[in-house]
Amino acid sequence: MENKIKYTLNFIILALFGILTLFFLLHHEIWADEAQVWLVVRDLDVLGILKHVRTEGHPLLWYFIIAPFAKLNLPVFSMQIVNWFFVLLGASFLILKSPFNEFSKVSILISSAFLYWFPIISRSYCLIPILVFLLAWLYKKQKEHPFLYVTTIILLANTHIIMFGFCFALAVIFFYENVIQQKNKKNIILTTILFLALLGITLYLLGSQNENVIIQTFVPNLTFKGIFETYTKIAFNLFGSFNFLNGIILFAFILVTAIYLFIKDKKIFFIFTTNLIYQSAIFIFVWSILPQRAFCLLFVCVFCLWTVCENKTKNLISILIAITFLLSVPEGITLIKKDLKNPFSDGKNTAEFIKKNIPQDAFILSNYPITTTPVSVYLPKDKWKFYYAQYNDFYTYTIWNKPIPLSFTPVPLVQELAKHETVYVIMSAGAFYEDVKPIYSSRANVLTNQERYNIYEFRR
Repeated sequence: MENKIKYTLNFIILALFGILTLFFLLHHEIWADEAQVWLVVRDLDVLGILKHVRTEGHPLLWYFIIAPFAKLNLPVFSMQIVNWFFVLLGASFLILKSPFNEFSKVSILISSAFLYWFPIISRSYCLIPILVFLLAWLYKKQKEHPFLYVTTIILLANTHIIMFGFCFALAVIFFYENVIQQKNKKNIILTTILFLALLGITLYLLGSQNENVIIQTFVPNLTFKGIFETYTKIAFNLFGSFNFLNGIILFAFILVTAIYLFIKDKKIFFIFTTNLIYQSAIFIFVWSILPQRAFCLLFVCVFCLWTVCENKTKNLISILIAITFLLSVPEGITLIKKDLKNPFSDGKNTAEFIKKNIPQDAFILSNYPITTTPVSVYLPKDKWKFYYAQYNDFYTYTIWNKPIPLSFTPVPLVQELAKHETVYVIMSAGAFYEDVKPIYSSRANVLTNQERYNIYEFRR
């Protein structure tokens, strides 16, 4: 009877979670980072994808998951559904398999990570919760399911570079336990495959920072002030703000977790510490912090506490997790309210205007390719492409290894008017012509300011 009640309660929790997040998803417009993936896999062949994606600084898994849907010319909403489905899988695994109490499980589900950032914003991060939770469940069963365990590590390593340190630590422990200690010949092969896979990802992405203008402009700061600012940015991205209270709670959570793991299991402590150092290094030296990247730090904490959770410490661990994730709930509610009320990006509305009012073969100049991808993603393939002077070509997706200066007055306008009877100009990122009235202008309530557009028509 007790199991039946628990099963029913879990079903209700997951059903409510699925319905709510799907409802939120239906009211979300694709923005630049989401659009980029779809356009890359839609408009390039396999070799082109392999060549381009390394300049994005990301592994390939999410691109190849999405590719079949884009190649079939399905609407971009299919990518959003796939993203939502993977997060729903992660939520289900957490609720049904994790050792924490119900309060902490629900606390994780109502955090801004699970209510908004992961299910609503369609990016490779959606794969991380389900794979991390699956690894937590498999950790003590890895001798029974070594192939599944190793495969899951490889898949997780292919989601995002932010998870690479965690996967490397898991690989080291797998090697130590199964090859050094037990000398299991079958697992020697699996370990070799695992490290070769990690090496392959490293070689694929090695040097990609030299081909990505965004990474090149990132300025590391290894001073005490810079490190403290990195910490405040992690808290800000987790909770929507940084203050003394959430800063202390986050620090206490990480510190208590570290001490507890050191006492309980040195190998899990090694995994935790390796990941903490690695992700901190990424935030300090390589990439800016985003909410999804910050939450990856907490998901690794959940993994570690999951593997050492026992009945006598279950409630203490659950309280630690619950308090930390609950701090993000107000920010999640704010984000959802804004997204329901206002367009996240005006790409969709702008694309609809273009389809209705501008000929398919029209010459359209763009001032900034990064912020026009949300328009291109809602336009049919090979129609209404934009021209960017720095590329000296038409484009749909952003090419990261070419200069992308923001132009407030597209230079080739005069030259192109000599070639074309009519030239259209799409301006984004706050650019506009002072003395010319646009034929289309985004409303002021668009949440992503750089994805508000003005379209102008110039005739010879």
